[in-house]
Parts: sequence; C-alpha cells; structure tokens
Amino acid sequence: MFCLLKQKLLSFFVFSVFFLSFISLNGVAAASGLPENPEQIAWHISARAVTFDNKKNLYIAEEDVVITGGKTRLEAEYIEFSNKTKDAFARGNVLLISGEDFISCNAMNINLATQTGTITKGTIFIQKNNFYINGENIKKLGKFSYSADKGSITSCSGESPDWKISARDIKVTIEGYGTARDTILWAKNIPALYSPFLWFPVQTKRQTGFLIPRVTSSDRKGFGYEQPLFLAVSRNMDATIYADYMTDRGTKIGSEFRYILDNKTKGSIFLDFLEDDKIDDATDKTKNYSFSTTPQRTNSDRFWFRMKHDQDLGYGFTGKLDIDVVGDEDYLQEFKDGFTGYYETKEYFEKEFGRSLDEYDNNIRKNQLNINKSWSTYSFIFDAVWYDNIYARRQNIDDTILQTLPSIQFDAFMQQIGPSKFFYSLGSEYTSFYRQDTSTSLVNGQRLDIYPKVFLPIKLGKFFNFEPYAGVRQTIWHTTEFTDINSNSDDFRTRQMYDIGAQLSTKLIKIFDLNNNFADKIKQEIIPELEYAFIPGIIQDDLPYFDDLDKIEEKNTLTWSLTSNFTSKKSRISPKGKEITDYRDIAYIKLFQSYDIKKERDKETRPFSEIGLETELAPNDFISLDMDVFWSPYDSHFKTLNIGNTLKDKRGDSLRTEYRYTSNTSESLYSKIDINLTNELSAFYSIEKNIEVKKTIETRAGIGFKKPCWALNLYFLKSSDEQSITFLIKLNGIGEFGI
Repeated sequence: MFCLLKQKLLSFFVFSVFFLSFISLNGVAAASGLPENPEQIAWHISARAVTFDNKKNLYIAEEDVVITGGKTRLEAEYIEFSNKTKDAFARGNVLLISGEDFISCNAMNINLATQTGTITKGTIFIQKNNFYINGENIKKLGKFSYSADKGSITSCSGESPDWKISARDIKVTIEGYGTARDTILWAKNIPALYSPFLWFPVQTKRQTGFLIPRVTSSDRKGFGYEQPLFLAVSRNMDATIYADYMTDRGTKIGSEFRYILDNKTKGSIFLDFLEDDKIDDATDKTKNYSFSTTPQRTNSDRFWFRMKHDQDLGYGFTGKLDIDVVGDEDYLQEFKDGFTGYYETKEYFEKEFGRSLDEYDNNIRKNQLNINKSWSTYSFIFDAVWYDNIYARRQNIDDTILQTLPSIQFDAFMQQIGPSKFFYSLGSEYTSFYRQDTSTSLVNGQRLDIYPKVFLPIKLGKFFNFEPYAGVRQTIWHTTEFTDINSNSDDFRTRQMYDIGAQLSTKLIKIFDLNNNFADKIKQEIIPELEYAFIPGIIQDDLPYFDDLDKIEEKNTLTWSLTSNFTSKKSRISPKGKEITDYRDIAYIKLFQSYDIKKERDKETRPFSEIGLETELAPNDFISLDMDVFWSPYDSHFKTLNIGNTLKDKRGDSLRTEYRYTSNTSESLYSKIDINLTNELSAFYSIEKNIEVKKTIETRAGIGFKKPCWALNLYFLKSSDEQSITFLIKLNGIGEFGI
C-alpha cells in the first residue's frame, strides 16, 4: 500500500436532487445519463410561483425555489434564471449543492454552466473533511476554485468554532493548494498566532505537491525545518523527497520510493544523506554532537539506506529482501524522530511488511534475502544473511561476524510412512559460512547436515500416549583453513550421530458449569508429560565451529512437565437474534524441570535443573498477567524472574508493569500508565529503571487533548543522552504543526 498524505484533504462532486414539480427549460434530459458538456445539461425549475419574460428569456421564481441540472442543485426564496446565458441570481436562504459540498449565503450571482460567480456573506462547506470557508465576499472562480478578500477557514462546526484562521486574499483550489495572507489563528475568540502567509494542500487524490512541513528546535541540531515533497509517479508508484534544514548541522536530504507491482509484489526504498557540519573531536566544544555509548565520530558524511521488498516468484515461491545499512554508530540515535527517523521507518515497515528493524542502538544490522515455499508436508527455505558490522567498519578493525551466504533448508514435517504405524520427519540444511576476517579458530567453510527421525505413536490403555523416536544425523564440513589440535588439515570433516527418546503423556479434562455472567462453562485441561532424551557423547574437537550445531553436547535427561489450560465458553444473543458462542483462553500454566542422568552417573553435583514456571493469565479484557520464573532447588532463590501485568478499564485506561530479574546480571523495572481523564483529555507516563545500579534508563510523559476538529499533544522525554519536549497541534483539514 502507498504511504498516503499525512493530513485530510478536500473533496468534491456527488449528485442528489429532490423536487416537487418542475418546468423543463432545455427539454428532457437523455435517459442514458447527463451529458458531459455543460451547455447540453437539462435544467429544471420548481417553485410555488414562476413567471417568464420572453424578451429577456428570463425565469423569475419565488418561494421554495429549486433549480437542478447535472450535478448541481440551487435552492433559494427568490431566483432569477436566464435560460440563454445560464446566469442565476438568488437571494434568501441560498443553498448551492455540488455533490457532497455546499455553499450557503445571503445572496449569490452565479453562472450554472461555468460554475463562476460571486457570493455575499457565504459559507463553503466541504463535507468529507468537515471543512468550512467563510467570507463577506467570495468569488467562485470555477468548478474547483474559490477566493475571498476577507474570510476565515476552519474544520469546526458552529457559529463559535474552537479554532479558525482568519486571513485576507484566501485562495482555494480543489486538487491543488490553498493560500492565505496575513493569517491569524484564533482559539475561540482569542488570537493565538500570526503568520504573514499560510500555504496548505487541498487534494483528494494522489498527486505531486508539497506536504505539511515539520518545525523543530534542539541543542544538538539547532532550529530545524523539514519540508516533504510528494511525487505521484504513477498509479502503482510514488515517492517523497525530504529536505531537513538544521541551522547547526546542515541539510539532510531524505527520499522514499514506494511501488506495488501486483497483489503479492511490492517494495519500499529509503535513503537519507547528511554532510554534517559537526563532528566529535573529543573536546568539550563538541560534546553535544557525541553519545556516551558510542565511539568518537569523526565522519561528516552520514547516511542510512534501508529497504524491504516482497516478490512473487511464481509456482508458490515467494521472496523477501531486507536491507539496513547505516553510515555510523551515532546516526540512528541522532535521528530517531522525524519524517524519515528510526521510529517512523520502523512503524511503517512493521505495518506494511510485517517485518521490523534492529534496535536503533544495535551496531550489527541484519540484511537478508529469503526465498521460500511451503507444501502441506514439506518446506523449502533459501536464506542469505549479511550482518553489517558498523563498529568494525568505522573503527577499521577486523570484522569476524559470521555471515550466511547462503543457507538452503529442505524439511519434511512429521507424516505417516505409507500404511504403517510409523511416522517420519526430515531436517536438512546446506550452509556456506563466510567471515571477512579470519583467524586460526575463526574460519570460512561449508556444512551439510541431514537429520531424519522416525516416530512410533502408541496408545497405552485408554489414557496414556507413548511416542518413542530415533534419529540419525550426518554432518559434513568443508574448509581449507581449519587445523585441529592434532594438526589435521583435511578439507573435509564428517560426523555421525544418533539420538533416541520418548514422550509419555495423558490429558485430563474437567468441565465446570458456572452459568454466570463470567462464563457458561470452563474447560480445564491438565497435561502431565514425561520426556526422555539421549544423545551419546562423541569427540568433536577436530571439527570447525560455526554455531551450536557444530558442537552437540552429550545428553541423557529426563524432563517432567505439568501443563494446565483453561478455556471459557459464553453464549450470547446478537442484535439480530442469533446465538453466538465465544471461546476464550483465560489461563495457561506450565511447570517443568529436568534431571540429568549423566551428571548423576559422573557423581557431579546438582543433577536437577532449575524449576521453570510459565504463566499467562487473561480472564477478561481488563486484566492480563505473564510470568517466566526459574528457581534453583539448591540455592533456594530465583535465577530468573520476569513478571508483567496489564490492567485496563472500560474507559481505556491502562497500567503496564514489567519486572525483569536475572541473577548476578541485571534487575530492572518498567511501568507505563495511560489515563483518559475525560473523553477528550488523556495522559501517559512511563519510566524504566535499572534497580541494580539505581539509575533511571528513560522517562517519558505526555498529555493529549482531542476534539472533533483539532488535537493537541505535549510530550517529554529524558534519557542518559537526550532530553526533549515536543509540542504538536493538529488542525483537521490543515495539518499538524509543532516544535
């Protein structure tokens, strides 16, 4: 989908005509439809009293007068209409309807064919945007153009609007632009802001033109003015060019190009470039242009290139391309906000492609080409992954990040082997690994891994399911750079392994009849499970290491788990009288622990693993709880404790709290509260704190006020490297402004 214009724009022309009785002025309109030529439009008039002047070819109509023709309707208490010139003079409760748009006034002189004329003490109403243009003397310059010597514009209804912009020399062209001179923004009857000139787009269709700019001010960048220019390239392509002028840093140029080739093929390409006037020379003078978490930035040429592309390759194959290349470690921290900032780009990619970006402070950024196809029982995946190491590139040090160029996987899901009772699955992978810089232990090479497994599900009695399995793994490596501890430099290495295991489980179901407001019934499933897994220990020191698949540890474990699921059922009657049944997963609890038989046989201490608990609770729309806990039976304290809960009410207020604890590593607390103080006023506050070092990581706060025709937002942000205040006001039909 295309990135639409960021503010609502004006619209014109749909048809609606009603009348009691009529007199034909130009003959009856053709049954096939109205002619496009205004001179051929059939005009009709109805009124309580109508007279005709033969010399002037002039109709004079009084009381409840209605003239209709084509897509135009004129109403008034008194109308003079020339059948020859199509000029009309109307007075008394005058209303001119052009589709969804209206002009009401005291008096009007207009040519109904050319749609030009003058309006006295009138209001133009654009219904789609709820947009009003008021003026003492308004000129209708054509079907889509208006001007007013002295007037006002607003999107608020009523005689005393919440806001209006008064001005002189107002000019408005539908599907074009509006301009005004000597403008004053009024809050009710209070003048709030003056501007010598106002320019705004008045467009309902995608077309080339300037968008509403963004004005900013900060200690790091100085005064900023960011102006977007939208380019309607074609029906399936568009682009936006951004010029972001910063008094202290220079002008950053940004561009977006968006395209849709068919229903399954689309893409977006973004590029920003800045020749920065400031660098970090490690002195106090430039401390405002550096970040404490990144190295010294000495480059002035700065950029960010990112894109995402989805491609239909035919025959069920699809391709996805993600590119994310940043010029330096500071760039995304510096430009998190703005039209082409990190947050805007991330939100756009998540919405349009369902794929996100690495975090802004991540200096190793993922680039990926993926081609895949799925069948009912098989899947194919081609992956090429390149990690751009910004730190190594900027600091000119060895880049040993492992790249995947490429990886090919072909898997078979668990399926029955012919008419037998056996099932099988298959995992297979070929991967080529590459490092830009290598060493004696970090090498390049290729790996082939094939891993088939066979299962035999068995029913033990009426209640128990038993599923033993056996797998065989064959792995082959090829590398010309690896030498093991025995000075073996063979290019090819192989490994053969097997694993066996089994699962024993049952399911207990209990139905609770409640028949109350919460639920009619609740179903509880209790699933006890015992799982055994065995992998023999083999020597793997002579093998190269790329990832965990290259060093598979010996395993001889027994794992127990107890899972409980709760599902509610509630029936209700729809407004149409139909019975509807709602099901809701209200709770999930899993408790588990492993016992290492190998450790016990080797007389090692602590054969039991930590006890794990996973919980998700959502009994209704107003409360939810999620928790991950790992508790040591030997130390008698938590190793990991992550708890999050959300409370909501019917107004939309919410409170989110997250506690994260990892033993000897970190402990933090995050809280956010959103409050709808009234139907129009809302506020939020969030804080993230590192409890271990007693340091606040980030604080955010904001307040918003929303009315039908305008909105105001005030935000505050404070972190270790940044402090900012943002003030934005949105005037419906005009756009969003702020600092």
